[in-house]
Amino acid sequence: MTAAVPAPAATLTLPSATLGARRDLVELMRQICGDMRADRYMLIDLTARAGEKARIVTSNWIFDAIDLIGLDLIVRIARRGTADKQSAPTPSEAELLADYGHVELVGIPLRAGSKRYALLLSAETQNRLLARAVAKAELLCSYALSTLSAKLADEPQADLLSDRERECLFWVAEGKTSEEVGVILGLSASTANSHLTSAMQKLGARNRALAVATAIRQGLI
Repeated sequence: MTAAVPAPAATLTLPSATLGARRDLVELMRQICGDMRADRYMLIDLTARAGEKARIVTSNWIFDAIDLIGLDLIVRIARRGTADKQSAPTPSEAELLADYGHVELVGIPLRAGSKRYALLLSAETQNRLLARAVAKAELLCSYALSTLSAKLADEPQADLLSDRERECLFWVAEGKTSEEVGVILGLSASTANSHLTSAMQKLGARNRALAVATAIRQGLI
């Protein structure tokens, strides 16, 4: 007899207007992960920009996974969606993803006004994600992106980066490696990488060079 599959969480709560926009979005991602039984999430902005194909809006992937798997491959997988079984990752892609705990993946296309996004959810084991929760996740995430887009755009730039993120970006701008940044700031290279990854996500930059350029242009460093 086949074991019954646990029902998804009763209702996902939309972000509270009293919280900061980014905290709201992260909290919603966590709720969606709970509903889908996913371990990891990545929300990607696919809206076309000059010189930039896509950017990570928010994610709980570890830095090494993003760095080694590469954003181009992640975006391709996220764009594949859930309908076509032939769109599964190739064996070599699947092996690389599995090394970082992304064994089962679901890509959910999203729209918020004229902007296009993709939500990539993954689990550490196969046949864990709940397909029946996809429609709810798509609806709630699209609604949240629509209601939060103006709020995200109006966020005070001075509060966008933490002090540590600004310091790490400053030293990268000076030509320092993660290891050297760690030594200067009394951090491990891994912690420095985490701060830099967070700064990249907040600035919508796909690499460190673009993050540094954006931070300088916005007067953050």
